[in-house]
Amino acid sequence: MGWWQTVAGRVIGDAPADYIEELGRMGQLFVEPSEFPRHVRERLDALYVEGLGREPTETELSELLSFSR
Repeated sequence: MGWWQTVAGRVIGDAPADYIEELGRMGQLFVEPSEFPRHVRERLDALYVEGLGREPTETELSELLSFSR
């Protein structure tokens, strides 16, 4: 599993991107992080904590959504 820094200096990773893409294949599409149901946000937070030791910022989640489209 990889993590990388975006041009803007935010961090996104393979596991969160894969999760968002999987949700998209199931018809669950999101434009903004504020649209995440609680269980989606909790899973993304857990993936970041597991991989980086911290929760994602709102900006990182926005960039993750942009990347995963």
